[in-house]
Amino acid sequence: MRGFLVVLLLVGATAARAGEAESRAYFPLGVGNWWQYEELDDAGSTLSRETWTMVRRTPDDRAGEFHLRSSTKRFDVLGQTGGHRWTGDEYLRGTEAGLRKRYPAGRDAETEVLLLKEPLAAGTRWHDAQGDCEVASRGTCAGPRGALPDCAVVVCRLGSPTATVVTSTYARGVGMVRQEIDVVQFLPAMHGAGAVLLPCDSAKGGHSMLRLTDFHVAR
Repeated sequence: MRGFLVVLLLVGATAARAGEAESRAYFPLGVGNWWQYEELDDAGSTLSRETWTMVRRTPDDRAGEFHLRSSTKRFDVLGQTGGHRWTGDEYLRGTEAGLRKRYPAGRDAETEVLLLKEPLAAGTRWHDAQGDCEVASRGTCAGPRGALPDCAVVVCRLGSPTATVVTSTYARGVGMVRQEIDVVQFLPAMHGAGAVLLPCDSAKGGHSMLRLTDFHVAR
């Protein structure tokens, strides 16, 4: 009986390690890895260009985390009002639950979200600070150097009722290759005995797409 329990424990530990490796494969964590993105609006105009870089640990970093530094150059109205260049720091770590990202405290309180949840399969759902998320599909996707064979599409709905829909595509061995943001405005309407909020297609708040243009991931 004791031997059987030991086997179960070993199998459980192996499954946990495999699960952690599965989600981390879609956002390779390693110092020196970098990704370059271009953000476009509906008309194809460039809103910003971003570079994400995995940098060396600092004394303030927590154990097990990877430090991701972003540098953004904006070309839209946000760049005119808030400065053309923005920088930021985020922290990623692999866990048994999946790949987590921590946003450090700044103007807002510290926030942690789950980017990719195990098992990384179509239909996997979760809820956290960013809203209700789901792995919508697995399959091929387009990357900056051609088609990629193994990708996961994650859809997150923020707000109640939904105000923003974020669709992120991750490719195995590459990272995030695409992210689309749709902001939906809700209009008050009378329904039954009281007022409710109804989505209106003509009141779209906007659409933008962040696409990967180049990257370097250590093999």
